[in-house]
Amino acid sequence: MDLLDFLITVGAGVVMGAINNLAGGAGVFGLMAFEHAYGLPLVLANPSMRPAALCVGLFAFLGYSKNGHHVPRRTWLQSLWTLPGVPAGGWLVLHLPDLVFWLYLCCVLGLLLVQQTRRADPAAPPRRDRPVLAACGYFLIGAHMGYAQVGVGLLSTLLLTATSARGLIDVTAAKSALVVLTSLAAVITLGSAGVIAWLPASALALGCAFGSYQASRWAIQKGAGAVRGVVVVITALTLAYALFKAFVTAS
Repeated sequence: MDLLDFLITVGAGVVMGAINNLAGGAGVFGLMAFEHAYGLPLVLANPSMRPAALCVGLFAFLGYSKNGHHVPRRTWLQSLWTLPGVPAGGWLVLHLPDLVFWLYLCCVLGLLLVQQTRRADPAAPPRRDRPVLAACGYFLIGAHMGYAQVGVGLLSTLLLTATSARGLIDVTAAKSALVVLTSLAAVITLGSAGVIAWLPASALALGCAFGSYQASRWAIQKGAGAVRGVVVVITALTLAYALFKAFVTAS
């Protein structure tokens, strides 16, 4: 492994880990590092991001827990609904063409951007827990982690915000449970299929661990307003990159 390639990938991991802790969508930094530093095709670059996602979730969980924001046991149990969706998404990784991946990502990120920029209605009644809707959403998040990963943090934030009455900081902490379980299942699923490039994946995971842990402290210090701003900006930038890649792939 070339030292410069390793350092570039670790640096991309730090940025990816910090942003994905707060919002999501920064998996494109991992894809870019794998593509330009190592020349990996998408069929290897995409699955090779799952170990980094595991580090993002694990070190986010540790960072929030250390600062007093614990993930409720109920959230861990509900997150088990994500697990059946992961193998389905993993199958899609192996069988769908690259263009479908980028077009799918454009659709998901576009919908998320619309949702995040919509004005909240101050007269709206308080949100109530919706366990049935949450279970369906968790399954879809598992499938998304298995197939695309990029944007899974944004989807998790959207799901937890829509189906529970917690504030954004607590939602961001609870998101770590979903990411830990789905990424671990994805590592097992895709690793057993032999489509994870472990050396580049380890470099990215190392950077993600550091970036994710530090971002937990920043989020708690700055509050929900700062986190929401990061979510909107990263969603827009990631959507622009996905549109560009879809155009290049289709050309």
